[in-house]
Amino acid sequence: MDYSLLFEPADLKKIQLKNRLVMAPMTTISGEEDGSFSEQEIQYLGQRAEDGIGMIMTPACYSHKSGHAFQRQVGCHSDAMLNGLTRCAEAINKHGAASILQIHHGGNAAKSEYTNSEVLAPSAVKNRRGTSDLPKAMTEDEIKMIIDSFGKAAGRAKKAGFTGIEIHGANTYLLQQFFSPFTNRRRDQWGGDVDQPGRNLFENRSRFAREIIKAIRAEVGDDYPISYRISPEESDPLGYSTKDTIALLKIIVPYGIDFIHVSSWDYHKGLRSDVPSGTNPTMMIKNAFPYMPVIGVGGVMTPDDALSVRKQVEFVAMGKVLMLEKDWVKKVKSGDTDKIRLAITSEEERNQLAIPDRMKEYSKHFFKLDT
Repeated sequence: MDYSLLFEPADLKKIQLKNRLVMAPMTTISGEEDGSFSEQEIQYLGQRAEDGIGMIMTPACYSHKSGHAFQRQVGCHSDAMLNGLTRCAEAINKHGAASILQIHHGGNAAKSEYTNSEVLAPSAVKNRRGTSDLPKAMTEDEIKMIIDSFGKAAGRAKKAGFTGIEIHGANTYLLQQFFSPFTNRRRDQWGGDVDQPGRNLFENRSRFAREIIKAIRAEVGDDYPISYRISPEESDPLGYSTKDTIALLKIIVPYGIDFIHVSSWDYHKGLRSDVPSGTNPTMMIKNAFPYMPVIGVGGVMTPDDALSVRKQVEFVAMGKVLMLEKDWVKKVKSGDTDKIRLAITSEEERNQLAIPDRMKEYSKHFFKLDT
C-alpha cells in the first residue's frame, strides 16, 4: 500500500509541517497538583515527537481555575505555569514536531472540588454526562473574565515556545455549551432567543467564541497558528446539527482561525440522520470550507484508517493508538505495518511506552492488559 499521502509536507502560516499526521489531544490526568506539566507527561509527549509525527497537541489545559474539569488536569492559567509549559514545548519542538497547546475551560463539566469555587456555565444546566454540579449562569463580568483568560493563556503558550494553540470548542465543554441550544438558555447577547431560528441566534450563540478568538489574536498577533476544535453535531434533538456547525464556522473563521479540527468518535459516522448519504460530518465541513485546512479524527488506528481520512482532508489525527505505539510513524515508513502495536501485553511494554504512572491505571479502562 502506498502511504505517501500521509507524509507530504505542508505549510501552515509561517511553519512547515513535515507530514500530515497529528497526535490528538488526550487527557492523561498526569499533571502536578498545581496544574503544571509533570516530567512524566513531558517525557511521554517527547517520545511521541521523536517518532516523527508532524504535530502534537497537548492535553486540554485550563485557561482559568474555574475551568478545571478533571483530576490532575494541566493548566495554563498563570505565569507560574510557564516553566512547565516551556519544558513541554521544548520536548516536542526539538524533534521537529509542531507543538500545539490546547486551551480549555470545562464550563458545566468543571467540578467545584477542583475549582474551589462555583461551577460556571452559560446557563444553570448540568452537563449531559450528569457528572457535574448544577452550574451558576455566568454574569457579564464572568464571561469577560474567561474570555480574557483565554487570551492570556495563548500569550503564555507563545512565550513558552509552542508552535501554536488550539481552542477547545468541542466535547461538551464551555465553548460548545455557549453554542448549543441544549445548554445555552440565555436571552441576552450571549444566547438570544433560542426558540426562533435565524441569523441573530447564530450571531449571539457564536459571540463567546468570536470574542475569545479576538482576545487571543490581540495577544499573539496575526501570524501565530490557531486551530479550532469543534464537535460537528449533537445527538440530542435539542442540540445542534452539522449544518448549524457550518453556520457557526462561517461566522468565526474570519476572526482568525487557521485550521479546523473536527472532533468525531468515528470519522466515518455521524450522530444524526440529517447527514447526507455518502458523506460524514467532517466531509460536510470540508466541502463548506474548501480553502481551510481540516484535521479529521475518530477511530484511526491503522495506516489504512489514516489513509482513508487523509484522502478526504488535509490532516489526520490519532489518539489511543499513539499511546499504545510509540513508533507508529517509523513502522509505517519502514513497511513494518504488521508490527504496529494495537494492544499492551505486558507491564514491561507499558514502561517502554513512557506512559505516565497515573495514565497507566487510567489506560486499563481502554486497553486489556494480557499478562
